[in-house]
Amino acid sequence: MAKWSRRDFLKTAGATLAAVAAKDVLALDLLAPVADPLGAYPYRGWETLYRDQYSYDYVARSTHSVNCTGSCTWKIYVKDGIAFKEEQYADYPPINATLPTYNPRGCQKGANYLEYVYGPQRLKYPLIRTGARGEGKWRRASWDEALSYIASRITANIQTYGPDTITFYSAIPAKHFVTFAGGARLANLIGGVMCSFYDWYCDLPPGEPITWGEQTDSCEAADWVNSKYLILWGANLLETRIPDAHFMTEARARGTKIVAIFPEYNPVSTHSDLFVPVKPGTDAALGMAMANVIVNEGRYDAAYCKQFTDFPFLVRTDNNKFLREADVVSGGSTDKFYVWNTATNKAVLVPGTWGDSNKTLNLGSIDPALEGTWNVTTRAGSKQVTTVFAMLKAKLASYSPSAMAGVTGIDAGLIAQIAREFAGTKPGRIIEGAGTNHYFHNDLNNRVQILLVALTGNVGKPGGGFDHYVGQEKIWPEHGFINLAYPLTTAKQRFQNMTLWTYVHADTVSDVDSVLPRPLSQYITESVNNGWMPLYPEGTLTTGKTPKVLIIWGANYVNQSKGYEKVVNTLLPKLDLIVDVNFRMDTSAFHADVVLPAASFYEKWDLNSTDLHSYIHPFTPAIPPLHESKTDWQIWIALAQALQDTRYSYYDAKFGMQRDFSRLVADFTINNAIRDDKAACQYLLDHAEETAGVTMDQINTQPHRFTQTSEVWTSDIKPGVAYYGFQRMTEHKRPLNTLTGRQQFYVDHDWFLEMGEQLPVYKPPVDVDAYPLRWNTPHGRWSIHSTWRDAKFQLRLQRGRPIVYLSPGEAARRGLVDNDKVEVYNKNGSFVAHLNISPRLPDGMAQMYHGWERYFFQQGGWQTPTTIRIKPTQLVGGYGQLKFKLNYWGPTGNQKDTRVEIRKFIG
Repeated sequence: MAKWSRRDFLKTAGATLAAVAAKDVLALDLLAPVADPLGAYPYRGWETLYRDQYSYDYVARSTHSVNCTGSCTWKIYVKDGIAFKEEQYADYPPINATLPTYNPRGCQKGANYLEYVYGPQRLKYPLIRTGARGEGKWRRASWDEALSYIASRITANIQTYGPDTITFYSAIPAKHFVTFAGGARLANLIGGVMCSFYDWYCDLPPGEPITWGEQTDSCEAADWVNSKYLILWGANLLETRIPDAHFMTEARARGTKIVAIFPEYNPVSTHSDLFVPVKPGTDAALGMAMANVIVNEGRYDAAYCKQFTDFPFLVRTDNNKFLREADVVSGGSTDKFYVWNTATNKAVLVPGTWGDSNKTLNLGSIDPALEGTWNVTTRAGSKQVTTVFAMLKAKLASYSPSAMAGVTGIDAGLIAQIAREFAGTKPGRIIEGAGTNHYFHNDLNNRVQILLVALTGNVGKPGGGFDHYVGQEKIWPEHGFINLAYPLTTAKQRFQNMTLWTYVHADTVSDVDSVLPRPLSQYITESVNNGWMPLYPEGTLTTGKTPKVLIIWGANYVNQSKGYEKVVNTLLPKLDLIVDVNFRMDTSAFHADVVLPAASFYEKWDLNSTDLHSYIHPFTPAIPPLHESKTDWQIWIALAQALQDTRYSYYDAKFGMQRDFSRLVADFTINNAIRDDKAACQYLLDHAEETAGVTMDQINTQPHRFTQTSEVWTSDIKPGVAYYGFQRMTEHKRPLNTLTGRQQFYVDHDWFLEMGEQLPVYKPPVDVDAYPLRWNTPHGRWSIHSTWRDAKFQLRLQRGRPIVYLSPGEAARRGLVDNDKVEVYNKNGSFVAHLNISPRLPDGMAQMYHGWERYFFQQGGWQTPTTIRIKPTQLVGGYGQLKFKLNYWGPTGNQKDTRVEIRKFIG
């Protein structure tokens, strides 16, 4: 065959094209002229290719249960039994005609959840571990085998060690009410231990139970628009509250001044009017300096403070305790308190306190003094008293802006400017986030921030107050949820603070004793012995008894654990059985003994709500559960059946009752009345004031806005009004659930006095780690905690692997360049990641967006440098509002006081 040259080919091809053109084969005039391309256009047949790829058989409604606070309702398009497309619904009913709407609502993560439905991460059938924990060696098992094995280990451990060794852990009921309730319901019926999550994640703002007697009650996002002055304090709304960020920007467009207080320059900073780059961990110092200006310049709302705070309450100067009725009158109450009535010039009991039957904040003819010193006659003789406000004013004297400028890194003039503007522009609001809540002294940060909004009379007003959004904690239909989750009532449930449980059973050694009046171990022992904090198994501190079974669902306990290395290497080996119920192989599943495959978010009925809006909407099964997966509710029923098959029964001495497993399924399903997932959802709706009369079919048609609220919440929900907190206090004069019945800034519990924290105060971060860099692990835009951390589309929006951010100066000092492989280390351990040199970070800080699964790391993990640090004030009990309640009061799992060093990784 002759070989053609390139020149021969081009000559031949050109001649051929010329011949074709001469015959008009390619001439454009072969196409008929089209006078009106928008009208009768003859060449549209190809368009069916485009249309057909988006044709569908039906659309279903669902959402995502990932603790993002979004609670966004989505359309799921299905064709030939395959869910192939996700799209935001836009049918939340408007609150009124002037507020921005919640439509549409979603983010880029929700738009690609289908990767988990059909992707390689999906768990398809039950697995039983064959290798070492965390080694990743499994064998496929049948449901009967897996459930029978779990049931046998549960009953054996109850028989040998007791029911308080069987531990259940999940997170955030509001993201999936029925999914959460299923496991809690089984724990309630068999006598197991149900653990907290809100405090363990350090999402609980402890300053709210201290000051308000509330776990958290924040406004919905639409009320941000009613604010005139908005301080975003450690709350990175643009990255972490994507569906609601527009309310902030729309508020600014309407004239609201936005102040961003963060150590690092982040997306919120770019959308603010004023960026305040506070030094990490000095937020309370900044707040106290602002309070100094507000008080000393008389910019506080005196009338509001007299009625709605404890500022006028009398305190004895000899012992720093409130003046109580028991001090003055034989047989008097320890829960009734005095103010100095300027109208009669004497101390009088104030209405609305914990011990007062007259539940009102109406002062009547009483005109309380805010300042002064007087002598009162007590049963122990004449005692000098002063007011909380006078003591606060004295405390604030050392927090002048000039004194705090060096501490915070903020110019004294700017501190004073913000304080004056905030006090003079109403309504004013502080939105707090994890940025300030994840410190050891988070309670002080909260109390100082709340102090600012109370001094200025902003709490209980539309557009005003202190609002905390870290975790999707708000269970709007709470009574319905409790009915479903705890059929024997909460009184017959073992509850456990997860921070304390993990700290003790991981054999954590306190490294904060140097900043405490006495060793932390003494506080823990005293708290447990006093019955202030539970610690299961009972006898742990005296006998060394340990938990035996841990069941995890709807959470990634292992991956998210502070003190990660101690949890994996010390706590987990104590367990006889770890079970993980999951739709994907995450770090917790990786360390489990048995993994049960759960239905995805698009394969089940369930319910979802959030703090950030006032609606409830459902998950619905767009497709049936794939492979061998089951819905969580059906998994719990199946496990109940396996336990029932053991015919086990035991006497639970703690509650004085016989636990009979032989009728467990009937008890779980109320004799089959709630065997079906949808029926369980409806049962919850039927048993809550907020949703009584609402059906699942109705909310599947359109999300439902709540029309009433129970006594659980601090405000009424009104037609046409965005929900905001503490309206019942200001409008109805209803006392708060605090010892004083008011916003309580003075706490005279002995431990608070011992710690010098009876009033809000600034304490620096606990810098016991002798390393130069503050370790910051914020929430990011590319994942919700660990979910979507392994999703390919989200990985493509970043560098696709764990990244540590460092300022140019800090990188240069270590001889590091961008994308270097580096080792992050401290005394607790080390991990390896890649470096991103970022000018938005200040010197002295290293940052990694949190949630990376352990299997992304060559060694260690993002929580490796952390330990568990418990603050003694969060262990107290027996004091009014300060008493253990699951997810309401207990020690928090803080981690922002962690310090690290970074070096180039060689290996």
